[in-house]
This record gives sequence, structure tokens and C-alpha cells, in this order.
Amino acid sequence: MVFNRIGLKSRNILLMYISCIISGLIFFLPVRALYYESHLFTLSNVALIFAIEAIAFAVFEVPSGAIADLFGRKKTLIVSFFMTFVGFTFLYIGGSMIFFFLFALTNSFGRSLRSGTDSALIYDTLKAEKKERYFKKVIGNYHALWPIGASIGSIIGGHLAGISLSLTVLFSLVPVSISFVLSLFLQEPEYEKEGHRNIFKHMIESSRLVLRNRQILILVIAGFFLWGMGECLHLLNPVFFEFKGVPLMYFGYISAAVFGLSSLGHYFSHAVSERIGNKLTLILAATISPVITIIATLTGHLTAAIIFSLSSIFFGLRNPVVHHLLNSEVSSSKRATVISMYNFTGQIGIAILIPFVGWLADFYNINTAFKISAAIMFIVPALLFFIKDRK
Repeated sequence: MVFNRIGLKSRNILLMYISCIISGLIFFLPVRALYYESHLFTLSNVALIFAIEAIAFAVFEVPSGAIADLFGRKKTLIVSFFMTFVGFTFLYIGGSMIFFFLFALTNSFGRSLRSGTDSALIYDTLKAEKKERYFKKVIGNYHALWPIGASIGSIIGGHLAGISLSLTVLFSLVPVSISFVLSLFLQEPEYEKEGHRNIFKHMIESSRLVLRNRQILILVIAGFFLWGMGECLHLLNPVFFEFKGVPLMYFGYISAAVFGLSSLGHYFSHAVSERIGNKLTLILAATISPVITIIATLTGHLTAAIIFSLSSIFFGLRNPVVHHLLNSEVSSSKRATVISMYNFTGQIGIAILIPFVGWLADFYNINTAFKISAAIMFIVPALLFFIKDRK
């Protein structure tokens, strides 16, 4: 593993690696939309819960980054896993819109606390030992582990779903509990801290930094479409597969393939971007992914599912590069907050775009909705053409 080869003294990277793969064991992922639909009855209601979760995530995202910068990375991660556990409990109780609403709020808060904080903790851990040059490789490996866990969880979840959709949620409480325990053993890395603990002031200062920095601003705007539309398609893919006539028994394996290919993309991101450059890697990934999605809409049955799954490798290729470029543009005192602002924009994209995709699916069908959504994503490579290729 990378943390052995580069001679790190801190155990943070190892603990984060283990936690990442375990937290990926979310067994309801391959049937999430179907689980929602079984309780909420219409696809519009399903899209509404996804939108509420995205809005809540967006609301919590930037303050959570400021919390991590001002009060510490470790404390923020501990609270994050606890809130995720609470959210999954509400999801398991289910039965009415109110419990799904509570799930959307608590789970979004937990995810927002973790979003940006994990990347900042890893970067600052490496920087404290003067190893930050390895960040893109380490973060690529780190992000590759969650899809591996998700692949395993999806296969198991697919079989659990054959017994009961609710079992997939109940069993997901176990890995979240383990991740919470692991977070207790992290060490707070040394990093620059502001001389105040005013969250609002910190967010304002970080916002000004984003608006003044052309590189960060372009990445943030691109993230609106990359995450907004891309995540919409990912969240609704069980409905797409059902429309294509894919049997439920295969959903877990398809989901595992999606996450597995994403893991490969994350793992090879460093090597690919070092060979062809960060900018070209992002442009190619953002171009090929929607092309694959459009091809998938033109086919049927398992062929459509297999082709659609291939696009996930390009998500994996671009993600570590984006995090590398963001981290290289900002000081450690504002690192988690700026990364959170990037994630915030993506969540706003989901909140705005998923009701639109849900409406398209109800008005036409899910296949047409996916085709139109993929076409919109060609905006991204045009934006990325204007970034600089930072080393």
C-alpha cells in the first residue's frame, strides 16, 4: 500500500483507508430508488426526496467545511458517522414521508461533515510529514476503496433485496457503526488555523477566495453539472434498468460493476493524469462519459446496463484530479471549506436538476430523460478547456 511505500509515521491514512472501504458497504444502494418508491409510490416523490437530501446537503456543506477548519478534522468525522447512523435508522423505520424527510436531513448533515474533511485530513497528514507530493496518488487510492466496498455491498444487497428491501437498510447500520469506532482512533493533523472560531466569517473569507481564483471558480461551475446531472443519472439508474427489462436479481451485480469500474478509474487516475496531463484527463473523462450514456439509451436489456456502467470509470479518473487541483490552490486554513464549496455546488446541481429529470421521466420515459440529461453534460468539457494544468 502507498502509506507503507512513502514511509508515513501517522496511522491516519491506514485508518482512513479501512474506514473508507467499510463505509462503502451500504447494502441498499442498488435498490435505493426502488425502496423509496415502495414507500412513496410515485417517481416524482422519489425525486423529491433525492432533491430534499441534495438541498439539505448543500445547506450544511459549507458550514461543515468551516467547522472542520475551525474545530478540527477528527471531531468533525466522529460527528459525521454518528449522524449517518441516525439517518439510516430513520430510513429503516420508513413508512411515511416524514421519516424519509428526517433521513434526508440527518444523512445529508453526516455526509456534508465528511465531505471535504476527509480530503483535508489526508492532505494535511501528508503535508505534516512533507509528503504532500503523494496526495493525488493517496487520494486516488482512498477514493478507489469506497467503490470496492460498495461493489461488495451491492452484490450482498442484491441478494438481501430478493428477501426484503428493508433488510438492505437494516444491515447497512453495521458498517456505519464500525466506521464511527475507527474515527475515534484518528490523530488530528497539524495545520494552519484561523485566530477565530467565527464560522460565518470563515465562510465569507473562503467565498471571496473562490470568486477571486479563476481556476477554482471554473472547477466549481463545472462541478455543478458533473455532480448535478451525473449524480441524477446514478441515483435513478435502478429505474432505468427496470425500464430496460433487467431482472431485479442482476441489480446488485450491475451496481457492483459500476462501483468496481469507478474504483479502477480512481486507482489509475494518477498514472493517466501524469502521462497526459490533468487538464486533458478531465476533458476526456467529461466528454466520453455522456457519449457512453447516450449509447446505453439506444440499446436494451443487459446490454444497456453494461454499457451504462462503463461511464463510471471516467468518474473515477476525474475525481482525484479535481481534488488535487483544488488542494493545490488553497492554504490549509481554508482547505476543507473550499472543497466543501465545490461539493456544495454539485449538491445544488442535484437539487435543481433531479426534479427536472424526474419530470422528463414522467412526461416521456426514463430512457428519454437519460438521453436529454447526457446531452446537457457536454457543457462540462467546454468549461474545462479554460483551466490551467497545475502540477
